[in-house]
Amino acid sequence: MRKEVMLEMDAEQLDEYARVLGIDAGKARGAKAKAALIEKRREREAEIDVLGMTVRVPVRRMHDKRITDRLTGELTDDREAERLMRDLIGDEQANELLERCTEEDGTVDADAFGYAIAKVVYSPELKNF
Repeated sequence: MRKEVMLEMDAEQLDEYARVLGIDAGKARGAKAKAALIEKRREREAEIDVLGMTVRVPVRRMHDKRITDRLTGELTDDREAERLMRDLIGDEQANELLERCTEEDGTVDADAFGYAIAKVVYSPELKNF
C-alpha cells in the first residue's frame, strides 16, 4: 500500500492493517507514527542462502498479489517458474542462480533451479514483515 494511502487512514485502521501484516503497532502513537512503522517493516529484506550464495529478497515482494496469485496457481512450465524467480529476486540474482545451475556443457539443471525456487518461496524469512 502506498504511504499516502496509509496517511489517509486513522490510527485504529492502521492498527488493524498492522495486525493483518503480523506487526504490533500498538506502541506507535498516532497515525503518522503507525504508518511509518508499517512502512519501515515492509521495507525489510530477507537474506536466504541457496546454492552457495545469499539472495536478498524484499519481504513485501512475497506479499505482492501478482506473486501470490501465481503461487496459488500452477507453474505449468519452466519459463513461468523462471519469471516468478526473477520477479521475486530480480534479474541480476536470478541470472547468477541460473549460472550456478548450469553445467560445463551448457545444460541447465532443472532440479537445482527448482530447488532454488522452493528454497526462496518457502523461506521462513519471507513469511512475516
